[in-house]
Amino acid sequence: MKTPAELFDPLRFLIIEIHKQLQALEMFVETADKELAEKSLARVDYIDNFQITLLDRTAQYLLDWSEDEPDDDIQILTQSYQHLTHSLKELSRQLERIAYQALNMTGFKLIQKPTVFKALDTLRTGLELIETAMLSETSQTAVDICRLQLRISKLCQQQLENYQERLKKGQQTQALLNASFIIKDINQLGDGLLRIGEAILSANLGQSIKLERYHSLEETLSALDLDPNAPQFSITSMAETKSGCTISGVSSNDPTDDELLAIFKEGQKQKLQDEKKGIESWNKKFPGIAPKVYSYHKSGNKAALLYEYLTGETFDKLIAHLDRENLEVGLNKLFSLLLDIWEETQIKERHSANYMGQLKKRLKDVYRVHPDFDVRGFKVGDVERISLESLLSKAARLEKKFRPPKSVYIHGDFNVDNIIYDPLEKQISFIDLHRSEYSDYVQDLSVFMVSNYRMLNFDPNVRKLIALTMQGVYEFGERYSKQINDQSYHLRMALGLARSFLSSTRFVLDEEHAKAMHYRGRYLLEQLVKLNTKQHATYRIPKEIFRE
Repeated sequence: MKTPAELFDPLRFLIIEIHKQLQALEMFVETADKELAEKSLARVDYIDNFQITLLDRTAQYLLDWSEDEPDDDIQILTQSYQHLTHSLKELSRQLERIAYQALNMTGFKLIQKPTVFKALDTLRTGLELIETAMLSETSQTAVDICRLQLRISKLCQQQLENYQERLKKGQQTQALLNASFIIKDINQLGDGLLRIGEAILSANLGQSIKLERYHSLEETLSALDLDPNAPQFSITSMAETKSGCTISGVSSNDPTDDELLAIFKEGQKQKLQDEKKGIESWNKKFPGIAPKVYSYHKSGNKAALLYEYLTGETFDKLIAHLDRENLEVGLNKLFSLLLDIWEETQIKERHSANYMGQLKKRLKDVYRVHPDFDVRGFKVGDVERISLESLLSKAARLEKKFRPPKSVYIHGDFNVDNIIYDPLEKQISFIDLHRSEYSDYVQDLSVFMVSNYRMLNFDPNVRKLIALTMQGVYEFGERYSKQINDQSYHLRMALGLARSFLSSTRFVLDEEHAKAMHYRGRYLLEQLVKLNTKQHATYRIPKEIFRE
């Protein structure tokens, strides 16, 4: 961990003061001398002053760097010092509560137990390790600090069980309850050590990280013979997916090599199991289209995945950068690849995408973000506006008539940021493959189109390019539908677009943009339910829906 003197020195003074506070508390518990309790309590004001000094120093340190636009390392460093400062302050507050409660309790001998002394001694060990952990070139000492939390927890649980047995006998009830509260407060001191260790880990690795995630990182990086503690490697936070997974890049610290070595992804076990299966399935069907899996590690309900870093640009970046040339070539490459995939993977079973069923499951989440969209039906004169739920029910009945002529293997989450085009290799790659399955090809196309529209970039030139891209995808799907004699393509596309327009608003906080998406989705459904059977064959989606 970097240790600039202007931050490290006040942090050392803060730790020294907490040492004094803890030492006085330990002696008080051992001797029952109330003057020692008062001495422990008196350290709080000194600690508050050092905390304020350190917070001021971290703010100034960041401000000094901000003149040159601080890099991620500086941001993480200052955040880690702030995290350390708050964690130490909370630790001090916990010691203060323990001293105050012990000073006013009856039955003082109940806390003069070997387990209590050992727990406080373990805390002192953790405080003594902080400076060593911060100066170390590896993360092992920080991990050791985190692990002390388990030792303190075990000691406290042992003592609490002892008190519970004595409480059953109905003797010294009030004194035993007071002692139990103190032991629980001591247990929380271990949680403070855990937070301190994690703050140092975060500074070492260059991103916010918790102990559980660090262990996953250790396990997965071993597949590449990499050590997360090694100074020649760094871990950079890249994103957090809508499913709650965190994504980090593993890179070399060699200044001549700025390419990522691998991607580290962590999240819920089921999602990452599905993604691993999806990647393996795609590479079996179309080798090279998905990244290679280097390692998979699971622990409880969490899992971590380490996989190949794919070079190139996602389609949202090509659009945002107004890279028309590579966007056009990339789309043509994508269309050609999709034709090959659909031809290679088609099966006779006709799996409906169930667009309205998908949308219905997501409505509650939409309303949580945009409660104004939850409008009941009403009628004024001859003008009637039905509720969205009623509209979905009518559209769902209609959808049952429009089944795809065949099913193909689809990506399942075909957003613009999940499709990569490498201009040098002229190659398309897929990522985020946890929803891959056999279904309607229109599902992928409609999701891709709306993920373009959903982009929060309102530059007029970018919006024009988005509209052209959406129209290009729509017309590509239309050409393919004629090729396979798919007579309900336009109708299913309208359902798919409506589903994506409406459900995607839960990811958009910009009210105007969310409304534009909501009204487009609703408009498509209202159009569909008004059609008679003869009009189904001639229905086409209005091109205006792609434009602002």
